[in-house]
Amino acid sequence: MEAEVGVGAAERGRVPLFEARGIGKHFGAVVSLDGVDLVAHAGEVHAVTGANGAGKSTFMNLVAGVYAPSAGELLLDGLPVRFASPRAARNAGVSVVYQELTVLPELTVAENVFLAREPRTRLGGLDRRAMNAATTRLLDEFGLALDPRGRVGDLNVATQQLVEVARALSLSARLLILDEPTAVLSPAERDDLFRIVLALKAKGLLVFFVTHRLDEVFELADRVTVLRNGRKVATAAVGELDRGALVRHMVGHDVAERAALPEPDPGAPLLRIEHRGAGTRGVVHLRGGEIVGLAGLVGSGRTRLARRIAGLDPAADVEVELDGRCIAIRAPADAVGAGIVYLTEDRKRDGLFGALPVLHNATAATLARFTRAGFVDGAAERRSAAEVLDRLGLVARSLDAPVRELSGGNQQKVMFGRALLGRPRLLICDEPTRGVDVGARDEIYRTLLDLAAAGVPIILISSELKELLMLSHRLLVMRDGEVVAELPGGVGEQQVLMAGAAVHSDGPSLRHAARA
Repeated sequence: MEAEVGVGAAERGRVPLFEARGIGKHFGAVVSLDGVDLVAHAGEVHAVTGANGAGKSTFMNLVAGVYAPSAGELLLDGLPVRFASPRAARNAGVSVVYQELTVLPELTVAENVFLAREPRTRLGGLDRRAMNAATTRLLDEFGLALDPRGRVGDLNVATQQLVEVARALSLSARLLILDEPTAVLSPAERDDLFRIVLALKAKGLLVFFVTHRLDEVFELADRVTVLRNGRKVATAAVGELDRGALVRHMVGHDVAERAALPEPDPGAPLLRIEHRGAGTRGVVHLRGGEIVGLAGLVGSGRTRLARRIAGLDPAADVEVELDGRCIAIRAPADAVGAGIVYLTEDRKRDGLFGALPVLHNATAATLARFTRAGFVDGAAERRSAAEVLDRLGLVARSLDAPVRELSGGNQQKVMFGRALLGRPRLLICDEPTRGVDVGARDEIYRTLLDLAAAGVPIILISSELKELLMLSHRLLVMRDGEVVAELPGGVGEQQVLMAGAAVHSDGPSLRHAARA
């Protein structure tokens, strides 16, 4: 049953800046959106949220002119519009800042802001002085501390995103779409972005803020629309919802805030890992079925340690003792042969083959199992992959769909499917829930707990302190490449923070934008 609350009589009486009526979008036989209605006004931050694959990106691409709707109509200022292209949408005042940056790193800030719209002199040449001056005025107006002459490739990711925002504002946008804009931001950078969004709201812009992060919805948005399975299930004033209600709208059921951990094996440690090399050193022990969380700030050595155990650092000296047998890890093949599976923190860069189908991504590390006399048994490969991915609740049009078409949460499930097909004896998860919604996160948690219950030891790296506290039997706090504290499960946030972490402005968290 669709909910529509938080719309007062005064708001109903004015013409909305944007309206969607019965919007549908089909890709062949796949229904991505079905009968979506949405009303939004100037001077409003309107969050659009939902589980991965709910239809958020498809809807925003319709608004931005990337797709044409299969059904229904869009209205601006009460008048029907049908954008033939993104350029037509921009000309109507609709601008988008995508999660995947589109800046050109070799160009300056000003050249990126005015890309394909560069001011010209009377003789037709590039008027660089006018372009830099116009960019400076724009940056000053919105408090963006950027040098218009600076090379964008020299900027960090968060600042490059501000260049994208400046480009959108230079187009005289009235409706600005921000698609998962905080995915790569530190707490301080996120706060800067929120300040800019609120300034744009004060100037009368309508901002669609697409996110699956619930805290951001409550902190920033005036109203929120929730999509689930391509349908709108709720639009509400944020003040009229609590976290539990929003989660129920997103996934259709309650999601547990605490995990019941299976008991690890009571005997001697199953694994002993000794690592020596530049940046990390020490010994880590794990018992069968034990989840050990690694906490620490950026640069503490968590990811370096994980990559060394996985054989990805040829300069490291890593020795693994598994069931009393010593294994020297000198290359990834050594780790794979020992049953060590590593889930990278950057799935798009290091984990997935975007152009390859879901099937081949899932079985990439285990093809030898399905190969006979040099030929792959495709039927057996497909059966095994389908069984594992079905268990993980993968949502994809088929196993033959390119993995890049999937939502972030479903891409992460493909990564987990590959890990499960590898029958791990040790699973290392580096930021396993980064970029996934609350529903997919719950499914990933269940997968980790099932593996632990089956006796698989797990090393969990997460910048979310609550996640570490919820899932870990023990916590190891790292600093400067060494374990500086070991804490039992059940401790509080403050104990972890005092042991070597830090408190940021948005509360206890270990997240920064840079790599650990």
